Amino acid sequence: MNRRSYTYWARLITLTLLLGLVCSCAQIPVVKPPDGPFFVTSEITYLLDSPGYGGKVLSPLYRGDKVEIVDAGESVWWRVGLQRSGQTGWVRKELLSPNPVATVFYFVKEDTLSLRECPRSDCMPLQLLSRGDEVQRVEAGDRGWWRVLVINSRSLGWVPAAALAERREDVQQKQLHKPYYYVAVRKLILRARPSDRSEVIRTLGVNDQVEKIGETEGWFNVRQPGSGAVGWVISRYLDTLPLTSPRGDPPKKKPGPSPQKEEPAVEPDFI
Repeated sequence: MNRRSYTYWARLITLTLLLGLVCSCAQIPVVKPPDGPFFVTSEITYLLDSPGYGGKVLSPLYRGDKVEIVDAGESVWWRVGLQRSGQTGWVRKELLSPNPVATVFYFVKEDTLSLRECPRSDCMPLQLLSRGDEVQRVEAGDRGWWRVLVINSRSLGWVPAAALAERREDVQQKQLHKPYYYVAVRKLILRARPSDRSEVIRTLGVNDQVEKIGETEGWFNVRQPGSGAVGWVISRYLDTLPLTSPRGDPPKKKPGPSPQKEEPAVEPDFI
């Protein structure tokens, strides 16, 4: 084969390969992201920084959260933009729906309510909620406790289901009686949990007023109105009325009239 023939066949082979490559590329479908927003259907899931369960958590996602699709390939993972925070990450596509998802909201019906770390009254308080605060139910636990998302702060924790109402109108009714008590001893320790070994929140003094918000055996869960401090005290050291002196101290004696001093006798002068 002479040089001219070799060059001809080399160019022909190169051209054939290029045409084959172009044809194969044209057959790869280009996936266009779905139009419109999608909504999270799971009660709670997570936005990850990479596709797969090994990704780092960027943010929790809650039922009803709205996202925009950034990358929707053939994988089961979609890259989305979270509307409420602007963050972008990955989530499994079966947890998303093009139709709005109904969420269940409730309202705090007690004057004060502690959002707790776990579903027990002796668990660490995370946040103090007030009457009318709106929460979203995330999970129904055992023994009448619900895991909720606080709408204003986006905090997640546990509260008793009985402390929530379905309608805002139900929580705006006046509370007829507030169970106020007064410290009956000279000093009373307000603790984080109903235990003598629990950490100290503050020390209360005699006749300090507290509002009872819960109880367990031998302990009251109370709130001090002046400071907003919430914790546990031993119930027997409280009284329903203020005291004139701390319990256990001898009563103070009222001072009597002071004795009058006798004037010294003065002998008259005789002229």
